[in-house]
This record gives sequence, C-alpha cells and structure tokens, in this order.
Amino acid sequence: MKHIISTLSAIALLTGFTACELDYAPENTMVDETVYKTEKTAEAALTGAYTRLCVFLSGAPNDQNNYTNSSFAFQFAEIGTDNASVHSSSAGYKAMETCEYTTDQHDGFIKSIYIYGYNAIDYANNIISGVNEFGAYDATTMKKHIAEAKFIRAYEYFTLLCLYGDGALTGDDNGLGLVMRLTPYDGYKPENIQARVSVGEVYKQIIKDLTDAIPDLPATEYAPSGRFRVTATGAKALLSRVYLYKGSYTNNTEELTKAMNYAGEVLTSSSITFNSDYTDHRTNIFPSNMYIDGDYPDPTNYASELILFQPSRISTNVFPCGWGMVFSKQSFSTTQELMNSYHPGDRRGYGTTNEYLIQTGSTSSYSSLFASMKYDNTANFSGAYNDVQYIRLSEIKLNYAEAMTRVNNNIDSEALKHLNDIRRKPFPDEQKPAAFTASDFTSVEAFLDSMLVERNRELAWEGHYRWDLIRTGRELRVKGIPDNRKILPIPEYEITISDGVIKQNSGFAE
Repeated sequence: MKHIISTLSAIALLTGFTACELDYAPENTMVDETVYKTEKTAEAALTGAYTRLCVFLSGAPNDQNNYTNSSFAFQFAEIGTDNASVHSSSAGYKAMETCEYTTDQHDGFIKSIYIYGYNAIDYANNIISGVNEFGAYDATTMKKHIAEAKFIRAYEYFTLLCLYGDGALTGDDNGLGLVMRLTPYDGYKPENIQARVSVGEVYKQIIKDLTDAIPDLPATEYAPSGRFRVTATGAKALLSRVYLYKGSYTNNTEELTKAMNYAGEVLTSSSITFNSDYTDHRTNIFPSNMYIDGDYPDPTNYASELILFQPSRISTNVFPCGWGMVFSKQSFSTTQELMNSYHPGDRRGYGTTNEYLIQTGSTSSYSSLFASMKYDNTANFSGAYNDVQYIRLSEIKLNYAEAMTRVNNNIDSEALKHLNDIRRKPFPDEQKPAAFTASDFTSVEAFLDSMLVERNRELAWEGHYRWDLIRTGRELRVKGIPDNRKILPIPEYEITISDGVIKQNSGFAE
C-alpha cells in the first residue's frame, strides 16, 4: 500500500487543478481519456479527490508548509461555540462569533470556504463522469471508484449545506440550499448560471449519492491504518449523521429512525470496534505526529474505531495534512468553559501530561492559553501534520443513542450503554465514574441534554458542535443570534457575478 500510494500521489500531481470563479471548477491538465482510462491513473485522480476533501474540511499546507490554500470548513463548526475563544485581534474569527460579516470576510474566508467546497465537488464530478465515459478497466473496480467519488461528493455537499443552507439544520426543506452541480464544470457562461435549489433537494441528492454508493463500496473493512478510503460502512455512518442532523430540530420520527438504523448497522461491524482503554484517545485516535524528514510512515498503532480519516503521512510528505491553527493558538484557543466541562481525571480534558487531550500546545505564542492536542503538531515548523478524523465509531454510538431516545421517547438501556461507554472510557479503572442509570435523569429531555454535553466532550474540535447547537435549538456563544444568521452568508461576489440569480440567505438579505 505504501508503494501504491506513493506512486499514485506522484501521478495525482499531473492532474492538478486550479480554481475558476463562480463555480470553482478544476481545469484538467491531462486529457480526460488518458486520466480515466486505466485503473492506475483513475485511482490517482481519486487520490486527488480525497486530498481536496481534506483541503476543504481541515486544510493542507503547500510546499512551503503554510496554509494559505485551504478553507478550514471545520473551524466554523467550533468558533462561535463555547469550545473556542477568539483573540480580539482576529477580526475575521470574531465575525464568526457575532455573525456580523463585513466585506473583508465576504472576500476572505466566506468566499474561500465556498470556493474550496465547490472545487472539491468538481474533482468528484470529474471522476464520476470520466470513469463512466472513458474507463476501460475491471468493471467492479470502476464501480468502486465511482462509488468513492459519490461518497466524497455527498460529504462535501453535506458540509456546504451545514455552512450555507438556509434552514438545513432547522427542519426547513423549502429553504434555499445550494447551487447543485453534478457534472464537470465546462466554463463560465452567464446564460447558464444556476440558481440555488431547495434544502430538501440538496438532502435528497446527498442521500441518493450515499445509498447508490453502498452496493459498490467494499463490504470488508480495511485495516485501521488503511481507513483513508471509504467502505460501505463509512457511507452508512455518514447517512446516520445526515438523518440525525436533518430530523432532530423537528423531531422527525421517520428521519430519526433512519439515523438509528444506519448507525445500528455500523455498530454490528466486527472490524470497527470500540476500545475501552483510557489511553486510546491519546495514543491511537489522536496520536502525536512529529514530522521527521524521511521517516515514513508514522509508526502509530491506529485505533480500531476509525471509520474514515485523513492521515498526516501515508508514505511521503506529498500528503501533509492537519489543522495547525489549533495547536498554534494564533487566532483562537480552547476555552475555560470547555475545560471546566470535563471531570478531574478525564483524559479528554485538561492535564499537564501527554495523556490528556487539552494541553498548552505551542509555547511560542500565547503560552498561557490552551489547545486541543487532537491536532498535535510538536515539530518546530510552520505547517502541521495531524491525523484528521472524519468519521469514527464514538460518534456513531452517540448518533444511535440519541436517535433511539428521540424515536422511542424514553431512556432505553441500550442508549444508556452507549452513553456510558463514551463517558467512562477516558478514565483509568480506579477513577471511572459510576455508570448512569435511567433513575439519574428526571426526564427524557434531561437525558438528551446530558448526551449533548457528553457528545461535545467526546467530539470537540472535530467539526460538530455548532451544528449540534443549531439542530437542537440551543444558543451559540454570543446569545440572541437568530437561527437564520447562525450559518454563513453566501459570498457577495457570487450574487454579483450571477446578476442576482443566486440569492442571499434570509438572515443576511439586507
């Protein structure tokens, strides 16, 4: 695998893309027929699509180890919540907290996230179209490549919908969703500018991509170190998240039942398993990834609960990955509120030893503040090399428990078990808190409240919390912001260049 990925990485560089305005499509530098005809070159293009997913979600440094070419969609899911404290000097991130955006932000990170999202989608569109049209290799492998690209496209559209969809997390299927592009971009043509389709239509396409992909994705799991490519289990796991996010605000029983059922299928996997060892977070899920030139791959023992992740290093530094801004604390840091939410001894919280997931991070800036060591960049250079988790079993256990509780409107013993598994794992045996029982909660709502707290303790800084707050009707860090302003506005550039065909979100219409 090391040799294959190294070879494919080199080939992938030959299919480099650049962003065009409006729809931000890649411009192929190789003839499509050449790229998608053989298994080896098509797989190289698919490697590029996974890389663009990483750039869109969490960033990847360029050759100079800086992050100027990344969008960091994940950061918006943390900033504006009690997980992140923004420095007063960082006006752009302060705007994320207050939801008051100036022209600078519209021309900056708002546009950047939008650009990189659509750029990544077009990578996937090119693979789906190109393999269908030009592929001349094993039919089963071709179907697998197309299915992987459909999964990637679904993940990207779902993330963009959470970021920009007007009502996507508050149950409004009629709200303005996204510009839906399912074929490769063939150039800017004013007469063919597309309007945004509804939230419901975007969800429908996301779900279709994932359900279409499942039969053609591998049914057998890769070894944990190889789970940088998706299997059928990964598509089911993402479906559990999609249906949970879509159905929770209105308590839609049909959608929540699907969330529960898809999560339940993932939990039956014999290869993706939950490890109750309290050291698992720091040693196997979020390991230290010190970069040592020429020393590949990182010898980490990857966790058995990984479903899909972007490794910091596969075989060469062609695959730099990570969210270095968390460790550096240059614009924001972990809050005291988050740190206080953990009980003493919880290895996910603050501690002065390497066993804990909240520590001081970089000492070169803001040495008195704290960082999440989920993005542990202990090397002394400006980039970062971190494994970034896209989907892991702990989330699916919580998805299952929450959906089950909402559907049945009671505190089920199975939901309790999953919550207790997550809550008690990060403590040594002699410090583990007593397991919750149904009698510990005065109501189903109290149980769901406790589950949301535990969900954030477990998944903080993994790109979930802002969406969890919105879909459950809770306030952001700055109180009083209406639901339709908790998302991002559409970049004003998009509205201008489309001559008003693309409409602004209702919370920012004026």
